[in-house]
Amino acid sequence: MFNKAYNIANKYTHPLIVAMRFYDNTVDSGLGSFVVLNNEGWVITAAHNLGAAFAFNQHKDEMKIHEQNKDQNTSLIPNSKWITDFAILLSGQKINIIESHIYQEHDLAFLRIDPQILHGQTIFPKIKKANNISPGTSLCKLGFPFVEVRATFNPSTKDFTLPPNLLPIPLFPIEGIYTRNMKMGKSKDGTMDVLFLETSSPGLKGQSGGPIFDVEGNIYAIQSQNVTLPLGFKGTIEVNGQVIEENQFFNVGIGVHPFTIETLLNKHQIKYQSAE
Repeated sequence: MFNKAYNIANKYTHPLIVAMRFYDNTVDSGLGSFVVLNNEGWVITAAHNLGAAFAFNQHKDEMKIHEQNKDQNTSLIPNSKWITDFAILLSGQKINIIESHIYQEHDLAFLRIDPQILHGQTIFPKIKKANNISPGTSLCKLGFPFVEVRATFNPSTKDFTLPPNLLPIPLFPIEGIYTRNMKMGKSKDGTMDVLFLETSSPGLKGQSGGPIFDVEGNIYAIQSQNVTLPLGFKGTIEVNGQVIEENQFFNVGIGVHPFTIETLLNKHQIKYQSAE
């Protein structure tokens, strides 16, 4: 069903790696997804994928206070997990963000990078018109689950290095049905609803920031999070001769609604294609 759509979406969906070095010199890495919107260098992803960048700014201030007062009793107690260095790697390349618009409450981020990094990118997504979508539509998520990224850090060059043979990272699609809209109140400035779209299958770790698209490859949403819903009954299982009751749950996926995507793209005059 999604063969045609997959071969469109896999052209505009790429891995987003965030590598971090901590105060205790340990290194960690996270893997998500991003979508290339146009040939001007604009990409879209989930805002929470950039959490290390937000934390880095806070930690930098705390480390500065600690250094200034470390010989005094008022010094902050060092936090072993202060982020001292980090890098955002799009498709494995370290990038400089020229311009950004981050909406944490909508879990959406727009980043503009040097278009030369996207050399060869010729296929871009179409965003489905929000007034022309309906629950019951079959949708597909795409991203990079089931891959562990173990970056290393060189203190001399201040560079992160990815494991050999990591790239290209294989894509993994998973289908589901558009089930409901989810309104989560108003934005802080009161100008917009915080609106999401629910799917009958969860997004997988590594698919955050990736597309949720229809059989034509048109984007309905950007994968944001998952929600676990109680089914209201218990299942039983026998373990070592003892019967155990366990509550049963159902996991659904949550994506940023196309109305939000359209509205914010238009607000910032970011070029994109629409699908009726």
